[in-house]
Order: sequence, then C-alpha cells, then structure tokens
Amino acid sequence: MTAFSPVLLEPQPGQVAVRWLGQGGFAFRSPNGTTWVVDPYLSDFGRNGPARRLVAPPVDPSTVFCDAVLCTHAHSDHADPVSLSAIMKASPEARLFGRAASIAVGVEAGIPDPRLQHISVGDRSIPVRGLRQPSTDVAVDVVFADHSGDACGFVFSVGDGPRPFRLYVTGDTLHHPDLVSDATTGVDLLCVCINGRWGNMGAVEAATLARALEARRVMPMHYGVMVDNDADPTTFLEALAKSGAIAEPKVLAIGESWLVSY
Repeated sequence: MTAFSPVLLEPQPGQVAVRWLGQGGFAFRSPNGTTWVVDPYLSDFGRNGPARRLVAPPVDPSTVFCDAVLCTHAHSDHADPVSLSAIMKASPEARLFGRAASIAVGVEAGIPDPRLQHISVGDRSIPVRGLRQPSTDVAVDVVFADHSGDACGFVFSVGDGPRPFRLYVTGDTLHHPDLVSDATTGVDLLCVCINGRWGNMGAVEAATLARALEARRVMPMHYGVMVDNDADPTTFLEALAKSGAIAEPKVLAIGESWLVSY
C-alpha cells in the first residue's frame, strides 16, 4: 500500500512515518510501505448524538488508504463506525483488527467477516497486513490496558532486521502495574494518553509510565479534540522533565506528520 491522502510521509530505511489524527488516532507507514491506522476518529459520531469537537477531523476518512486498521476498544472516539466504513470502502484490501466489542462495531459498519481479525490480550507477533498482502515488515503484540470493556494496547515491531523499531500505543488506560511488561519495556516510541479523566491516566502518571518503561521517545495523546475531555501537553512535558525519564518528548499538532528514525 503506497497511498495516504492527504500526505503521510514516505519513510526511508530506518524510519517510520507517524501522523497524529487526534485523540488516540494515528496513521503509520513502514519503510516497506505497509500502512496501518490505529483508532481513527475522523467524524463527529457519538452514540448519544453528534460530538462537540474542538477541531475538525484532519483528514477525510474516505481518502485514507491503508492495509490495516486496529482499534484498542469500542468507544466511539476509537472505534467510530462512520470512519471505519469510509476507510474500508477506500481500502478494499484492508483488514480490521480488534477485540470482540471493536469487531462488533466493524460489523455495524458493514465490514464483511473475511476482513475482520479477532485478537486477544497476550497475542504476540501478529502480522499487520491486508487481505492479499503477501508479506509485511510490521507485527503487533496485543497488551494489557486498564479501561472499560475489552480494551487493549498495541506494541508494533517494524523492520526485518535483528532489532526492529518498537512502538507502543497505550490506547485508553488508567495507570496500572501491568502496563509494564516484557512486551512494552524499552520501546522506541511510546504514545500515551494524558487527559486524566474518563478512565485515562493523567500527565504525571503518563510521565511515570514513560520512566518505568525506559521508553526512548514519548508522544502525548488524547487531548485537543473533545470539548469536555481536553488536557494541556505542557503539563505532561513538565512532569516528564521532573520524572527522571530518559524519553525524549515529541508533541505533534493534530494532523501533523513526523519521520522518526531508528
């Protein structure tokens, strides 16, 4: 898969392209061109009526072309049936990866069964690829999250060499000792929620987690989109500086892209 419009940067060998879509949503591309999306919330869908967004979605979901979509849990700002339906129509070879409740949202969005990939916490090294993609340089470990329902987090391993780039997206989660595991420790990039409400850890806890994981880089997320669920990333940066964590912080604007080298 080579297209993502508007532009997702093209990584060179030793790089991964990252684009923050707002909330817990990201688009990624590997050096071999595998493109995957996590928790895309690109509409104003809400179970109780349209959500009040602070900013418009940074991309039209009908222009997202990818090999896979992965949802950490079934809340509408992570498994959005409007966005999932549009992305899957634009990417007819893409598969949706999720636990039972997220897969149910996929069914609601009209995604046929062959394109639904059921996953469970504890699954390791699952290839992230489309229906007919012969090979991939991306695999995912499904890891613990302390949130409602059957939430999970993802640790992606990118690259075919002896030391892949490891990228941890926490999804929504409270701070919990089980977030630290063999699968999550020492990641190259940690994408961590900081909003501190509605079942998520706050800035200080996120900084504490970055230190415990010995993450090399850390990116705050889950703020700046919802009227009643915002946070100031400066608070996280201050907490990180005081925490003793080795992680280098990276703050992206919603819709901004970044090439991270490894």
